[in-house]
Amino acid sequence: MKFIKGSIISKIIISLIIATTIPFIISNYLSYQITGKAIKSQLVELNQNSMSITMSTLHAYFHELSLLGLSYFSDPALVRLLSSSEPQTPAESVYIAQRLEQIYGNYSEIGSVSYKSALTNKQFSIRHNYNTRVTIPDFIDGELSSAHNELQQPYQVTFFNKERRLRINKPFIDISTREVIGLTTFDVKPAHIRSVVHSLSTSELGPIYVFLGDDLELLYTTDRNSEQALPWQPELNRKLVHASAIEKGELQASEGSYVYYRDSHNGIALTIVKLIPQSLINEARTNALSKTLAIQIGSIAFVSILAAFVAYYMLRRIKLILQHIKKLQMGNFQLKRKPVPATPDELDLLEIRFQEMASELDELWNKQYRHQLELSQAQLKMLQAQINPHFFYNTLQSIGTLAIKSNAREVSDRLAEFGALFRYSMDIESENVYLYQEIEHLEHYAILQKGRYKQKLEYELDCPEEAAKIRVPKMILQPLVENSIIHGLERGKGQIKISVHISVLPDTILIQVMDNGKGFTDEQIENIKSSYLEHQIVAAERQGIGLSNVLKRLRLYFGPQFHWSITSRSYESTVVALYLPFETTGGNEHEASDR
Repeated sequence: MKFIKGSIISKIIISLIIATTIPFIISNYLSYQITGKAIKSQLVELNQNSMSITMSTLHAYFHELSLLGLSYFSDPALVRLLSSSEPQTPAESVYIAQRLEQIYGNYSEIGSVSYKSALTNKQFSIRHNYNTRVTIPDFIDGELSSAHNELQQPYQVTFFNKERRLRINKPFIDISTREVIGLTTFDVKPAHIRSVVHSLSTSELGPIYVFLGDDLELLYTTDRNSEQALPWQPELNRKLVHASAIEKGELQASEGSYVYYRDSHNGIALTIVKLIPQSLINEARTNALSKTLAIQIGSIAFVSILAAFVAYYMLRRIKLILQHIKKLQMGNFQLKRKPVPATPDELDLLEIRFQEMASELDELWNKQYRHQLELSQAQLKMLQAQINPHFFYNTLQSIGTLAIKSNAREVSDRLAEFGALFRYSMDIESENVYLYQEIEHLEHYAILQKGRYKQKLEYELDCPEEAAKIRVPKMILQPLVENSIIHGLERGKGQIKISVHISVLPDTILIQVMDNGKGFTDEQIENIKSSYLEHQIVAAERQGIGLSNVLKRLRLYFGPQFHWSITSRSYESTVVALYLPFETTGGNEHEASDR
């Protein structure tokens, strides 16, 4: 424990092992669960697809067996004898037995075959012994008694020597009258069913069950314990009670997942159930986990060795820096400089900067007096900056008085405009003003510029009264008009018309500064937008510091509710539109009045 507390190498190694092991443990657990679910889902889907193919084969086989009764109609003599209400002669009986043997002889899995006439109640039996012969009761008025309803079912499950067999009951019907004139009953051994179902018997070792009908009579199974009750069968009955023609799904059990597939076709409902053992799923994901663990253990060992090497290398260099610090504490500022590597790393830069700091530390005491002198000079300049605007404005007033006494009224007016413009600009105490104050300042600026440019400059302004009392940041209109004059008049065709239009929209004040000057290029507009999104000051030819400064201050004042846009067609129409939120402005008005 003392080694861990005192050694940075051990701390780094243990920290890296913990930082690596914990994610590995969590990922292994999640991977184990997810892999199990994925394997199970894949096995369920594969088995259901295989069941679908097997089901089609079984239905085709059962349908083929049921069609054997229609083979009677291929022999007119046989049909005539079976349709006769007169008892057959011995020769006719022999002919009927031979024809039945020919029809069913091609199917070795068919055992006892019995036919009984509903007209004469005479029974013909072939391929049977005493134990397998099926005795069909007599017909009364062409129908069997209700006590023998099992023979009225097309398909049923029977037993012989504890072996399940499929019994098919096929009535022989007169084509013209649709009356039953006889009944054929024969048993089918499960040999062919076994060969068909064998395709589902893979290495998964899960038992397979084939159920007949809606009552789920067990017809065939590979389970040796099939005589015992199946605990999951009642749940399967509930799931299939309202099943459609094709139904598939799975049942969860402690031993695994029972996958079922039901198909009702040609009047017979078959259901196949197969168990996917839980041990199979566990084995698959355990194998995957063991391979992952082997890779992770190797990775942890590699990380530990690498961390030990890196920690030792870094610690040796840190100890060298500590030695320099000790010398510096003792007053030795002459440290030995090491050559600067071609590609210095962070520790190299730290050592170089420390050596530079030591060499410059001597000079700091000598510079302290000079810095105090510079601070005093800066304070003096700040005092002068506070005095000069008043001196300049008072001088303008005195010159204006002299102009009035000399009857130079125009000079006096221009000096008054310039004085008001200068006083508004130099008032550093007011950060936020009313919009009408901005308009008055703009009017002073426009009058001075019109006096300078005469007919080359046209200017107009439109502002509703309800917009004049909102609060805005100071100096947002004059820089925009100044940009229009500089870039549209002085650098344009020498003539320009500037319009400032202010309108009140729902919850928004719209300010538009329009001119017919040179305008913006698409590249300049994109630069303004990208710089605005990056919260940077735009400094390009057209927009200048005035436009960028206005946009930045409006964003800081109104927040994300402030929007703006620029549209420009060179020497036709350039519009800078500012959308100020009206409700937010009201809140800012109160805040500004408190300042």
